[in-house]
Amino acid sequence: MRALCVALLVGCVPMGGFDAGLPALDASVPPDAGPFDAGTTGWRLLPFAGAGTAGNDDGPGAQARFASPAGLALDADGSLYVADTGNRAIRRIDPLGNVSTVVSSGLVDPTGIAVGRGGTLFISDTSEQCVFFVTPPSAPRVFAGTCVMGQMGFRRCYDSGPGTFGSGVFGGPTGLVADVDAGVLYVADAIYETIRVAPFGRRELATLAGTDGVMGARDGACGRNFCCGTSANVMGCTAMQGTSFRRPVDVALADDGSLLVADRDNCAVRRLAAPGAAATCRSTTLFGGTCTSGAPLESTLRNPLGVAAGRDGVVFVSDTGNRRVVKVDPSRPAFERLEELPGRGVLVPRGLVVDPAGRVFVVDAAMNRVVVFEPPP
Repeated sequence: MRALCVALLVGCVPMGGFDAGLPALDASVPPDAGPFDAGTTGWRLLPFAGAGTAGNDDGPGAQARFASPAGLALDADGSLYVADTGNRAIRRIDPLGNVSTVVSSGLVDPTGIAVGRGGTLFISDTSEQCVFFVTPPSAPRVFAGTCVMGQMGFRRCYDSGPGTFGSGVFGGPTGLVADVDAGVLYVADAIYETIRVAPFGRRELATLAGTDGVMGARDGACGRNFCCGTSANVMGCTAMQGTSFRRPVDVALADDGSLLVADRDNCAVRRLAAPGAAATCRSTTLFGGTCTSGAPLESTLRNPLGVAAGRDGVVFVSDTGNRRVVKVDPSRPAFERLEELPGRGVLVPRGLVVDPAGRVFVVDAAMNRVVVFEPPP
């Protein structure tokens, strides 16, 4: 995974992988691990697509190969789209598990993916600081951002102000989710510590939550202080009184319209209520928020890299630092909210989605495959 040394306070940051500081992989776990039953929980883990070794092969699920896949999106017809980072490609998995390549050029570091209207795909190219859109078999085109690597250190006017749209620059776009009804794309900008929003068809950005380049763990109003200048030094950005993040890497849209955020280095899942209205948008910490080493697994997350919304307010999380996928039910008492899905065959869970049947599909970046958790009958 290539790295980009950012001219910002963050130093040299692994871009597309965003996995610095995660535990070393256990090579003794076989790539064909599974299926696994989940004991009393009733969940079952099954392989879905990917042979378990790195490569760039299309074909039936068990024969296809990926290379360090990251983001995952679900289309209305049941197809999955994978941001295949190591192959600089977008792959499609049909409902039967057959894999094909739908975008094979024009990308450098595809990390996140979302499905919009009429089969349009949105792709975050993290190292290029750009979000593309494409309707296969057409070539990718710029959707938002300057798409010029290295712009972070030279332009601090990221957009036109709090909640206002304008031309802008991404620091490191990662996770994406499209609100098709509202006609907007939400983008987790992990380097600028913000959640950005871009309307379809306008090539403009606004910052929904967070302060550009300022880390924190504060809940409150989504709006942030507007920082603008000509230097990479962000010390002039005063501490905000609203939401702040520490490496937000993924986003998901819940049934109630709220936005879920995987806040990696705060070890938390955050919730933005009313994201469509900057004046009333507010954030809360849904689960986690303590990165204490040795904390009990029943009560903590560690460096989550993916989040997805289930039914009835349930949230699924790629708890990457703990090498597992968990189900969080905010309606239950605090000590009962987290349920671990069976996953001793999942090493580095990344993007994940939930289909209408309640199945949870998860990218395992280390095993170069997509697995599926089937719910209890």
